[in-house]
Amino acid sequence: MAAPGHPPRVALLAVLACAVSACGGGHQDAPETTGASPTAAVSSPATASPATSPATSPTASPRVPRGLPDLTRLDQTNATAVSKAALILMWTVDSAIDHGQQDAYQRATPLLDDVYKTVIAGQGGGGIPGQWSRHRAYAKVRLTRQTPQGDVPAETPTLAHRLWRIDITPTGRDGWKDTPVHVTAFVTLKRDGPDAPWRVSAVGTT
Repeated sequence: MAAPGHPPRVALLAVLACAVSACGGGHQDAPETTGASPTAAVSSPATASPATSPATSPTASPRVPRGLPDLTRLDQTNATAVSKAALILMWTVDSAIDHGQQDAYQRATPLLDDVYKTVIAGQGGGGIPGQWSRHRAYAKVRLTRQTPQGDVPAETPTLAHRLWRIDITPTGRDGWKDTPVHVTAFVTLKRDGPDAPWRVSAVGTT
């Protein structure tokens, strides 16, 4: 089981290194992910269409990858829904829109607690590799919920844990595909009270 303390970018960069070298030259940065709605984020694996036109700047353009969870409809009192939506946002990077992983992490910040936001902000962003840009690639992402094994802290009304398998297939808009990669994410969530919204406080990846 993944240790809950590491930001997902650590595993992401390892995946990128694999994709660029040992796995055949790809990169795992641009997921075409799970559903666009919060209900999809709870009940169905990730499969959304990527955006089709590039943005010049993440701040200058409102365009984002399609298929992201709709946070206005997300049940934020549901730990499963919040954990899945956060992972989808973190891993959905599209070379036609984003400059790197940091753009995806920024989109996830509404679902992160203040401490974890600071951790994410302090990390260097992973850039889009040239091969992805040439193929205008994104990553197809599928999330499957897993059952944590071993010594997992007991859940309380204000503390929850969720374990997800993330399957990522680098995919170009020209038909190019690279070797799929697989990551397991252990998500810790906290909230201020039994009726408060859940927020992701840590993500450990293996």
